[in-house]
Amino acid sequence: MKKATQRNLLIALAALAVALVLTRPDQSPQLQEPVPARVQVDKVLNHDLTPQETVSGHLAPMRRALLHFELSGQVSARLVEPGQAVGAGSMLLELAADDFRDALARAEAQLELERRNIDKDRELLRLARRNHALQQDEVARLEQLGQDSLISQSRLDESRIKLLQLQSEVASLKNSTDTAAARLRLLEAERSRAARDLQRTGLAAPFAGIVYRVLVEVGDYVTPNQTAAEVIDISRLDLNVEVRGELADALSQGQKLGVTVNAQEVKGELVALQVDPDPETFTHALRIRIPGDVARSGSVARVRLPLRRLQHVVAVPSTAILQDDGDTYVFRFDGERLQRTAVTIGQHVGNLVVISAGLSSGERIVVRDVAALSDGMRVTAAQADRTAGP
Repeated sequence: MKKATQRNLLIALAALAVALVLTRPDQSPQLQEPVPARVQVDKVLNHDLTPQETVSGHLAPMRRALLHFELSGQVSARLVEPGQAVGAGSMLLELAADDFRDALARAEAQLELERRNIDKDRELLRLARRNHALQQDEVARLEQLGQDSLISQSRLDESRIKLLQLQSEVASLKNSTDTAAARLRLLEAERSRAARDLQRTGLAAPFAGIVYRVLVEVGDYVTPNQTAAEVIDISRLDLNVEVRGELADALSQGQKLGVTVNAQEVKGELVALQVDPDPETFTHALRIRIPGDVARSGSVARVRLPLRRLQHVVAVPSTAILQDDGDTYVFRFDGERLQRTAVTIGQHVGNLVVISAGLSSGERIVVRDVAALSDGMRVTAAQADRTAGP
């Protein structure tokens, strides 16, 4: 029994050995070529491009006025509150005006008195000239009689003295009437100044807008150098930004620009352009104006600013660019294999990148999915769809 078991075991081992020999793998298998990767290629073209750059800033009111009184005095009325809409010329604050009303009344009274005095002097001058003429005739008559010894010398002298007095009176009245217009102008100026001072006791809005701040209360004593209120005009809003010279050179006053605010794009107008740059930052200040009903003052807005137009430049899709250790490459395609080529890139314009060196128009390159490619790689090419995005 034991010998039969050993015999069966040997038979099984022999059968296993035969099976292993029959099923062993081929010691020299044939290597198979990998399947070439499929890539999308396209010709390099020349383009006419208009680069754009986006800058952002905060919207501010189109106009802002810090208001102060032109006179010193005590506030007697506060007529508005912050947030209130006002029209141009609307009264905001008032000063106690009794003293200024009295000054105006005094100036008007003095002007009226002077006019009456001038009328009186003109009438007196008319009478004085008449008396002077009569006295001249009287002196001439007495001189004629004196020659015939019918009149005393003392009477003639008295007549001559009276004539001189009348001449002096005429001269004085004539001077008064001649200077009447100048005196009237002086008094009219005083009256106008008093009227203006009375008007200045009220602080009015210089334009239609919104009251932003009121900084004084009834009873406060104010001076001309003290800000009393602030009014803003938000019917339109201004976006103030600063840009480098390259951007400023491509812009012109009055130019229409696209402004994005609250996910909405609106048309803005370039209303101010600082030609001379800031001496510290070397930037140019811009002011772009948009309608006031699209956003609130203080909102963040972005504006697209065009650069100088680029004509007939080599540009490729941004998806064709490979960045590797700080260097930039594209993959040329020669009909079967790829050639990794170093290039120098310039501006990004939309989905395109300007190539300033390393590539020429007409060459074929891979335009998508370049991260997995390598130099010398064998590929099959398919024409890229130029209408599709990257």
